Amino acid sequence: MKLILSLFSALLSLTFFAQAPGSIDLSFAGTGFASYGPVASNFMDNAQDVVSLSNGKMIYCGTSGTLSNLGMVVVRLNCDGSIDSTFGTNGYYIYNSAVGSSFAYDLELLSNGQILVAGATSITSPNPQFSMFRLNSDGTLDQTFGVNGFFHNDIGSSEDYARKILIQNNKIILVGVSKTPGFNTNRLALTQCDMNGQIDVNFGTNGTTVFQNTASNSCFGQSAVIGSNGDIFICGDAYINNIYYPLLAKVQANGIPVSTFGSNGVLIPLNYNARFFDIEFDGTKLIMAGQNGVGPWDFILQARNETTGAIVTSFGTAGTTIVDVVQADTYFELLMHPDGSILACGTTGTAGIGAARDFILSKYTANGLVDTGFGTNGHTITNIAPAWDDAYGMDLYPGNKIVLAGFSAQTNTQHAIARYAYGASTPVYGCTDPLSCNYNCLATVNDGSCLYPNTACDDGNPLTINDSTDINCNCTGQLVTIVEGCTDPASCNYNPLANVDDGSCLYPGQLCDDNNPNTINDSINPDCICIGDIVVLGCTDPNSCTYNPLANVDDNSCIYPESPCDDNNPDTYNDMLDSTCNCVGTLYIYGCMDSSACNYNPLATMDDNSCILPGSPCDDGNDMTINDSLDVNCNCVGIDITGLIENQMQLELYPNPSSNSFVVSTNFAAQKVILITDLQGKILLEINSNKAEELIDCSQLANGTYLVKVSVHHAQLTKKLHIHH
Repeated sequence: MKLILSLFSALLSLTFFAQAPGSIDLSFAGTGFASYGPVASNFMDNAQDVVSLSNGKMIYCGTSGTLSNLGMVVVRLNCDGSIDSTFGTNGYYIYNSAVGSSFAYDLELLSNGQILVAGATSITSPNPQFSMFRLNSDGTLDQTFGVNGFFHNDIGSSEDYARKILIQNNKIILVGVSKTPGFNTNRLALTQCDMNGQIDVNFGTNGTTVFQNTASNSCFGQSAVIGSNGDIFICGDAYINNIYYPLLAKVQANGIPVSTFGSNGVLIPLNYNARFFDIEFDGTKLIMAGQNGVGPWDFILQARNETTGAIVTSFGTAGTTIVDVVQADTYFELLMHPDGSILACGTTGTAGIGAARDFILSKYTANGLVDTGFGTNGHTITNIAPAWDDAYGMDLYPGNKIVLAGFSAQTNTQHAIARYAYGASTPVYGCTDPLSCNYNCLATVNDGSCLYPNTACDDGNPLTINDSTDINCNCTGQLVTIVEGCTDPASCNYNPLANVDDGSCLYPGQLCDDNNPNTINDSINPDCICIGDIVVLGCTDPNSCTYNPLANVDDNSCIYPESPCDDNNPDTYNDMLDSTCNCVGTLYIYGCMDSSACNYNPLATMDDNSCILPGSPCDDGNDMTINDSLDVNCNCVGIDITGLIENQMQLELYPNPSSNSFVVSTNFAAQKVILITDLQGKILLEINSNKAEELIDCSQLANGTYLVKVSVHHAQLTKKLHIHH
């Protein structure tokens, strides 16, 4: 029997690990794909995004309901594709607005297991608003988030849809679209809140940013990504003259569009008729995916520089990869694999509403070339139902797999999930028996660790014995009467009734606490009494000036010779204790201590700031000189201005333009006349000055241009002054 089981395990391993890259994963739902819906008759079930959990379960979000009453839905699946009924209510969390439809487009798994879901909820039927809620890991609404579990932002009086969640600097950014009233023009929209669902008023304008490059362009934000320096990049489309063009926008981390990027922060390459539905950043460049052409469409991948938005020509063919698989080809989601390759999912098939279209999963190299070793020539096409199958969301799944989420148009539209092998897998050891207590859905090789009812275990309760798993696989034991205490008769606190030693035994010499704050070195004496030495605070160093021979606890009060002190004499400095612990200081001698000064005092020990140095200003008593100063011989001399000519004069005005005042700066301090005139020469202000710099009040002058004229004797300089209040 063991031999048969070993052979079976080996065959199972070969079957599992032999899956070709891009092949459908038959361990999911038996076929590799499945469709779901809370109510089979719902008309508009649509999955938009999916994440994988470390335990192999999957969570997806989307919409569910009828055309006029759609609700936001979050679903958790088991490893095998079955609904996990322990999540939410029978596997589902559903939110319906009482006044109109609601939509879920994106979800993010937080590190603590909670789930953020974003989209839109209706305030009135024609007015959905940005909305986001947070679920606990078990699928219940976290009422502490935002207001009763929800964050809302009604951006405009028309339709607002949050399409993407970004998390940066412990803040949540929602990116999407806000329509102008009348439903005819879309605008890019962003809002930011903290991790508790409270709006961040420091982002954009009071927490929100709405923009487009021109009022006539309809700009739709489909997805977004964070760049290398925190900038936010939005991809989507611009609808101009009934034609779609690709769109790439750039917004700073504070919510302000980068005006130098494209036009007002929006780049619309008019040489492409295309739409971008998703964007990723690989660390060096932005990569967008979507559809190319005016219909039928081809797949398009394009790479652009994050600084200027210029095409990265090393990617694909001159920066763009266009692939035609069938007729109607569209990528809705991009994913950068840790190995550097690019994954894209979407739909492919014949054109037209209700035409036959299927899930498609494609793999590209890091430089945008189709990886023909994946699937069939780089693509895997999955027909879930005869009509219309679209894959909107994608995530990496444990065990080197990929999971897609979208919808399948059957009798009624259903949520659709499919799982694929990415490449060769490595064995995952664990219990592979679903009937066991410790079944591991990710395990591919049974390691003999399966536990079943009546298996010995440890329930973690020290008050029980004979612990074992019950029929529900819970570890339980029999309660016993336990008396804890010290079981050693040689101890000071032996308890003869104790049957479980709790480590509390005390012995003579052991440290203790006599609860007296005035003792130290407390310990148990031979009589099992906790006593200590009475504390005497003081300086315990005999070499100090403040030594206390009775102290047994040093209180940091020791003072030593050469320690700073105060001899209470204001005419001394550097007071310190001498070798006999007397406080003495050195007498001050005030004066100029700079030997290069004209009034240097070689006996001074304290500089009194009286130094006068060569070059210092002075007055030689001659009105016909300027810039009087002491020369190297300490004589006061000045520059004769009798022959001053205009090309020797220097004139500066600052600040210029000025608002309330400005400074007239010259290279001399002689008597001068300062005139401010208008451009026609009319004198508005006249100031007499003998200073090198003169501050002038211009607050009464109107905005405009004026002339400032400075006259010394017969020399004159003129400069223009601009005033702007």
